[in-house]
Amino acid sequence: MESRTRALTDALRDARGRKGWSQRDVSDRMKLTQAQLSRIESGASDVRLATFVELARILDLEPVLVPRSALSGVNAVLRELEAGQDARTVRGAANDLMRIARDLRVRYPNDPLLDRLETLARDLHPLEPLFQSSPAQAELTDIVEDLRERAREPGSDLGGFRRGVDRLASLRNKLVHGQQTGERPAYTLDDED
Repeated sequence: MESRTRALTDALRDARGRKGWSQRDVSDRMKLTQAQLSRIESGASDVRLATFVELARILDLEPVLVPRSALSGVNAVLRELEAGQDARTVRGAANDLMRIARDLRVRYPNDPLLDRLETLARDLHPLEPLFQSSPAQAELTDIVEDLRERAREPGSDLGGFRRGVDRLASLRNKLVHGQQTGERPAYTLDDED
């Protein structure tokens, strides 16, 4: 496969991954089979221009022809935009969490759960580089939305809210300490004394 074609199919696959969509999710929207989409993404199939444009637009991409002389500048802008989006997502989430804690302090002035939420929100700022993966960003967004909804519920206790704060702590810990891949053995037979 030609490298320019590979770059296009990689961009489609990466955009699908950022959205958290499976090939089946996209193929259902496109009225394609999952196998057809797989062949398109792998470059094993030539695709009609109209199909490519439709696929790109479903993934919130816009195919554009750029003069070669401007290509390096456009690529630099795109890299800066992607890095800025990651940072704004994490910063925005941290700011939202601080606002949620501040608003709940009116109802629960001395609750240690709100102290914990504020600490976790402050911990997000230095962790911005660890949120480069789409699943981590999506999970953070989901947690913030859940906490925001629970904070709006009038007269509710903080039980469900506590689960959201626990999810946030778990996400932070998973990013900081790395995800464990299976159980570690207590010993190995290779150890010699």
